[in-house]
Amino acid sequence: MKTDNLKILMLNANVAGCGTYYRALWFGRLLAKHGGHDVKLCTVSRNSKWNRKSYPSEGIEISEGPNWGYKFIPGYGSNWLDIAWRWNQIRQGGIDVIYSFEYHPNVSWPVRLGIKKHQLFLSDWCDWYSGAANMFRGNKLAHKWDKSREEKIRLKADRVSVISSTLEKRALDVGVKDNNVFLIREGVDTNYMKPYDRLKARVRLSIPEDVKVVGTLTDGHSFPYLVKAFKFVRNNLPEARLLFVGAPSDSQKKLISEHGLDDVFFATGRCTDEELPVFLSAADAFALPMENSIANEARFPHKIGDYLACGRAVITTNVGDYPRLLKQDNTAVVTESVSDFPDELLNLLKNDEQIHYYSKRGRKWVEENLDWSVIAPDILNFVEM
Repeated sequence: MKTDNLKILMLNANVAGCGTYYRALWFGRLLAKHGGHDVKLCTVSRNSKWNRKSYPSEGIEISEGPNWGYKFIPGYGSNWLDIAWRWNQIRQGGIDVIYSFEYHPNVSWPVRLGIKKHQLFLSDWCDWYSGAANMFRGNKLAHKWDKSREEKIRLKADRVSVISSTLEKRALDVGVKDNNVFLIREGVDTNYMKPYDRLKARVRLSIPEDVKVVGTLTDGHSFPYLVKAFKFVRNNLPEARLLFVGAPSDSQKKLISEHGLDDVFFATGRCTDEELPVFLSAADAFALPMENSIANEARFPHKIGDYLACGRAVITTNVGDYPRLLKQDNTAVVTESVSDFPDELLNLLKNDEQIHYYSKRGRKWVEENLDWSVIAPDILNFVEM
């Protein structure tokens, strides 16, 4: 296969602007910018039920398919019209590389039904869904079917990129050849995610200037543990506040109320791309308590990089590659479990010197280790080899 001026079709399973979308987006941008490749990213529209919209974005083409029926197919996967459109993109010719992000129907079905022998198929594995994330309300048969889908698509791929050492091991365990598995971390756009003035950000959000603010982005699995930890902090540090950057769900609001935290809870609502780093800068520290589970072991949470890049102290639990790297380089407060998380969070908030140290240290560390420019050579090597 030629390695110059490749025509690359990227298939993202998720909705535009959510989760895996950003990983696919940055891989595509870097392949276009540093490799000169022609990249089209297929994703699912956040707002449109029936219409498709295509537009250029920093050197690549993005095509947002209609979202009607996105949640109808088990495991999610858009609708038959979008799946058929993606299949046609593969079959109509001219595509050199198909790079899929995850395994859901709108990714795996077009590939299985449409790929040609001369086309290179690459698969990215960045969450272990069947490990714990997708449980289908306890339906063991559906869970077993989902697990099979998630793993078999890796065996069809010519090469597999993984986000963590846990998924690297799993790929090898299910039969992917050793020299076909590549560990590519999650990057951070440190030019976009950067510190803004804390006080100005708090004025915009009507948060008092003289309080200690713990921040979080949406994370369904960790939020109950965070609320429990913050309740403990609040009982011992009355001036503490909890900032949710984004729009909390009804169940999350209910959890806040059940813990008696309504008067110290701030939520920004859905914010624009421009507002995101500004609102993150309103916090003193960000907290991500993760329980010890297969899904969390396999993660490399993108949000941690955003927290560090915005120059804020981070506290998390010692589960998965990311916390272990942070602990190794003394870049964040890393607790051994969710049980000791509340005490350590309280200790951090009481120690201004420690907050300042981790804020400065974290920003420098993420620039040196996880900026997308640092990761770009690995992505190019994976696709072009």
